[in-house]
Amino acid sequence: MNRYRNEFALIFCTMIWGGTFSATKMSLISVSSCLFIGIRFAIASLIFLIYIFIKQRSEESKFPNLRENKGMYFLAFLLGFWMFLGFAFETVGLRFTSATKSGFLTGTLVVITPILQTIFWKKTPNSGNLLGVIVVMLGLFFLSSEWTEDHKFIISFRLGDVLTLCGAFFFSLYIIYVDKASRSCPLDVLLLSQTLVTSIFSFGLAFLLDSSGFEPLFVQLNEKVMPALLYNGIISSVGTTFLQTKYQQGISPTRAGLIFSLEPVFSAILAYFTLGETLEGTSLLGCGLILTGVILAELLGRERGIA
Repeated sequence: MNRYRNEFALIFCTMIWGGTFSATKMSLISVSSCLFIGIRFAIASLIFLIYIFIKQRSEESKFPNLRENKGMYFLAFLLGFWMFLGFAFETVGLRFTSATKSGFLTGTLVVITPILQTIFWKKTPNSGNLLGVIVVMLGLFFLSSEWTEDHKFIISFRLGDVLTLCGAFFFSLYIIYVDKASRSCPLDVLLLSQTLVTSIFSFGLAFLLDSSGFEPLFVQLNEKVMPALLYNGIISSVGTTFLQTKYQQGISPTRAGLIFSLEPVFSAILAYFTLGETLEGTSLLGCGLILTGVILAELLGRERGIA
């Protein structure tokens, strides 16, 4: 019974994450990309700060001393920096692509992660990883292709798609470093450092993009932006963190990974109902292949512990 409860909690988390693509896409009409990320994670940081303050007062515990734990804090900072880059590329890319595409492209991090482990940590991928990579690459080809009106098959990989894939790359680095950081850093330090670093750097990047002319700095706190900020900042950033931390224990990594691989499916379903987005022809085939590759990597790629 507990297993089903835990799995339902993770499915609920995945559904919430899938909804962030549509919520963010709708809000980007009224707020610049990185300013949205900065405000979102400032809200999350404030909530985590209040939680930590209350917890430390009740337990009479203190944050580890900075001078005595420089290595630990640097690792926590690095984790937050990879998280910032992942969200920055994903959210800026979302301005130039659909929420549905963004969800499936972000999902490729499942196969990017073992590739990075092979390149930087010399861990040899197994047949499941390689098969997943091949199927995902084929899916990316079809997702970025289309038939023209004069029946020509062309590649149309747009700026938003490239930026989103870059985001998936940095999310993969984040996943690798989570494993390292969680062994040496207290949970409170990790929770606060990730959201705080992401928020600060996002505000800085927002001003940098504005001064460079790439994206003007603007915000209108209207009926689209406020619900999206509350949804992403509180429900997605804070709520799912607590749910995942509490209920993922007791579920095998493979089973949890399979549940999380449903995120692009939920993003596509919610984007259909909230934004009216649809997939047709080669794009539909591409998304199907990406999802298949992700599931293959999760099912077959863990037999030697790399995925």
